Amino acid sequence: MEMLKREHFNRWYKLGPYFFSIILFEIPFQMICASSYLGISYWLTGNFNDDWRFFYFMVLALLATLSAQSWGFFFGATLPVKIAVFAGPIVAVLFSVFGFCNRYIDITPLFRWMWHISYYRVGFHGLLNTVYGMNRRDLTCPDTAMYCHFKKSNVFLTEMMINDISMESGIFMMSLLSNKQHRKKSIGFCVNPFYCHKLQKI
Repeated sequence: MEMLKREHFNRWYKLGPYFFSIILFEIPFQMICASSYLGISYWLTGNFNDDWRFFYFMVLALLATLSAQSWGFFFGATLPVKIAVFAGPIVAVLFSVFGFCNRYIDITPLFRWMWHISYYRVGFHGLLNTVYGMNRRDLTCPDTAMYCHFKKSNVFLTEMMINDISMESGIFMMSLLSNKQHRKKSIGFCVNPFYCHKLQKI
């Protein structure tokens, strides 16, 4: 912060390009790290060998990580550090609990609005659909089992109420959310009076 105040005071650069450069560095690094884990995990867990499934799986998972990163950047740029450290995890927990841990009909009406904007929900439902949806063949049922309720993967998706989701709309929503939050961070940093006051005080 001290270096930023000094360089900004000397008019070396504006705050927008400063945060834009940070984002340009962070996004490729985030995608490389996530891809190295996701790609290996997809094949080691014995998922269906299909190029389109793998493509959707990677795209949705990467967009979910970028959406989470954008929310972290947004809180860090618009709130004082002590409040951001507290508010970020609280919002993440709310998105998690009321986003994908419960079915929509099981969520209390007071928090159902979070279900619609939760990147947790969009990413999780999209990943489940890539693994168990898209006309996947029947799952293996052991010979010793008397009954396999989820032998047909569509039964699982129906019970979870995620059998009619649109992959394209999920990709669009997370792309829009990530882009909007990153832009808020890089362009609107000085909407926070706390940081504006610290930069203008010197």
